[in-house]
Amino acid sequence: MKLFILSIVLIAGGVFAQEPLQPNILGELNLSSRVEEVKEYHGEVRDLKILAPTLAPEEIDRAVLNKLMQEIADNPKITEERLGVSSEQIDDIFITISNAKSFINNNEMANVRAMCNAWNSSNFRDDKRTQEAIDAYKTRDQFTKNFIAKYYRLVLFDIESLLHPSEQEKFNAYMNDRRRRMATSGTRSWGSVVENIKSGRDAVNFHCRVNRDK
Repeated sequence: MKLFILSIVLIAGGVFAQEPLQPNILGELNLSSRVEEVKEYHGEVRDLKILAPTLAPEEIDRAVLNKLMQEIADNPKITEERLGVSSEQIDDIFITISNAKSFINNNEMANVRAMCNAWNSSNFRDDKRTQEAIDAYKTRDQFTKNFIAKYYRLVLFDIESLLHPSEQEKFNAYMNDRRRRMATSGTRSWGSVVENIKSGRDAVNFHCRVNRDK
């Protein structure tokens, strides 16, 4: 019995003896003050690395129609049924989109030329110089995208002119559905990555050779 009581005393004593060694973790972290430090932090914010630009709104109709052309090439019968058109009409739609695709190009060289001209003639340095070059690229690129959007509106008009009113309704429903899907698909756009200073700097270093170290 004495041995049993002694064992209890020793165990209890060991537990109480260890209590001062337990760190007060929450107290030492002082979470509330740490939250305030984070809120007040004004250090350097790193640019995200953009791997590839995604489709702009002006590019969606073009992408949808090119996808439709691919669907026709892969399985014309199913596409006929989906759109509710005849085989002759599906052939005409394919030819219309194919002609548009062969006519339109992205004119990336003009975008790059505008970027490098701005870079080479800039009076700024460092990030301001890079931003000026990026802005020149984006301005020229937007000009191309606006032209593509207007051109593909005409392509859509040509396709709709091939269809009866009931077929137009089905075609428009198809286009609207595919537009929604394409807008949220994360599909890669064409062109250089110039979404921020970091990506723009990479594009300038790759394309622009003159006065790079200015």
